[in-house]
Amino acid sequence: MRSFSKLAIVLLALFLALACHGKEKAVQQAAAAEEPVDEVAIRIASIVVSQLPEDMQGNILDNMEAFKADLAGVLEEESRFFIIADKTHLLTEDYNPGELVALDGKGIRVNKKGMKLEKTTFEALKKMLDDSAKEGLSLMVSSAYRDYKYQVGLYNYYISKYGKEKTDTFSAPPGASQHQLGTVIDFNDVENTFAGTKEERWLTENAWKYGFSLSFPKGYESVTGYDWESWHFRYVTRRGAEFQKKYFNNIQHYMLLFLDSYRN
Repeated sequence: MRSFSKLAIVLLALFLALACHGKEKAVQQAAAAEEPVDEVAIRIASIVVSQLPEDMQGNILDNMEAFKADLAGVLEEESRFFIIADKTHLLTEDYNPGELVALDGKGIRVNKKGMKLEKTTFEALKKMLDDSAKEGLSLMVSSAYRDYKYQVGLYNYYISKYGKEKTDTFSAPPGASQHQLGTVIDFNDVENTFAGTKEERWLTENAWKYGFSLSFPKGYESVTGYDWESWHFRYVTRRGAEFQKKYFNNIQHYMLLFLDSYRN
């Protein structure tokens, strides 16, 4: 329904145009005053206002046309790179991550044999590691793809050692692990001693250029449901990583939440 103020403006434009330029001109001006409803913008705004923190909303609402253009680009990427996997969005036991590539023998430093990654993620990782090595950095892959069954064993082991309450702050229940997507890498020592190292600083500055973003940032534990993990990076495509950085304060969780709501 039109607001009274908008209707009044349209009627006023019609009256003035009739008086000055004749009926035909009046109809043209009145039609021009009736701007078409931007249903995409309305849909975006409704998601933004209902799901994102206030300090993030302006990034989108104040730049709607640019946001819509960038969103269109992200939506051209394969949706599997933006699947939410967390405690409220569980993957099935038989989730298919796509083609997996073994890391062994690929010129990638690993801390154990037998690790794999989804093919596109592997290619992006290889480029990133090659470029980081040229700058004298030493990044090591400590964990990559984990299937559902592996996560069952890992989660239960941690519960036996630390109890469920503590375990749930740092380990995902089966189906809730991003590692099952095949698009996640844990780097180096898998401890927050990684933070502040030259390798971590380089990733913070450059990982987005290769399509990777930090999944569990410091200060967002209540949002992500997990402790800060300075070593845990997920592939979300170059477009996705730039989109996250530009509009979502570089918080992966909020970008994925928005995209999931927009698509569904």
